[in-house]
Amino acid sequence: MSIEPYSTPNMIEQDLHEILDAVSFTDKIIFGRTNYSKEANSYAEHRRFYNERAAEVKAFCKEHGIACHIKAKTITEE
Repeated sequence: MSIEPYSTPNMIEQDLHEILDAVSFTDKIIFGRTNYSKEANSYAEHRRFYNERAAEVKAFCKEHGIACHIKAKTITEE
């Protein structure tokens, strides 16, 4: 299951836990940020936002025995 591009809150409000619960049947989750978007990058805390969401996806996958791949450049230094 691919959850990408995952938008920042200034673009659309989403509940990541609700999405993850809905796809918990899968054997692999790929998660990635919204790339090449001025709107996503204009969100003041976009680096922290993606770092935190990626950590949530990793924890969910570990808890449910699901393979996890976080796309390159989703996790960044703040």
